[in-house]
Amino acid sequence: MTQMKSRIIIILLSAFIIIFAGIVGYFWLTRGTSAFNPENEVQVGDLAPDFSLQLLTGETFTLSEHRGTAVVLDFWATWCGPCVAKMPTIQALSEQFGDSVIFLGINVGESQNRVQEFINERGFTFPIGLDVSSYIHRNLYPALGIPYMVIINGDGIITATFLGGGDMDVYENAIFEALR
Repeated sequence: MTQMKSRIIIILLSAFIIIFAGIVGYFWLTRGTSAFNPENEVQVGDLAPDFSLQLLTGETFTLSEHRGTAVVLDFWATWCGPCVAKMPTIQALSEQFGDSVIFLGINVGESQNRVQEFINERGFTFPIGLDVSSYIHRNLYPALGIPYMVIINGDGIITATFLGGGDMDVYENAIFEALR
C-alpha cells in the first residue's frame, strides 16, 4: 500500500513540475507581451515595418536606408535546429546574389557573445543583426516561430514570407520575384 502511495505522489509531483515548467516557459517566451496573434503577422503586399538594430560588426542597420535594394530578413537563433540547418542556404544565397540583395540574419533573443561565437565557428559572412529583446520579431515581424524569412523588394514591399525550413529553389524564385 505504501508503494502505491509513493507512485501516486511521484505521478502528482511530476504532473505539477510539467505544468509549472509549461507556465514558466510560456511567460518566458512572451515576456509580458500578449500571445502570438496571427492577425498581426506581416502579409505579402504590406509595406515592411521599419526598424534599426545593431549588427555584430557594431554598425547600425536601418531597413528604410536600403530602399532601392531587395532585402531578405531571416529570423533565427542558435538553439533552433531548423534555423542552424538553414544558415548554409542563406550563406549560399548571399554569395549567389552578391550586392543585388541584402541578406540580414536577425538573431532573436540571444547575447552578442553567444551569436558572435556561433558565427565565428561556422564562418558565415552575411550581416547578422541582434534583436536581443526580441522586440522586432515579436512586435514588427511576429510569426508563430523561427526560422522565419521575409523577402522585401526595392520599394519596401513584402513579396514573400517563409516560416520554417525550405528549399533553396523556392527561395531563389522568391528573391528573383522581389528583384523584378
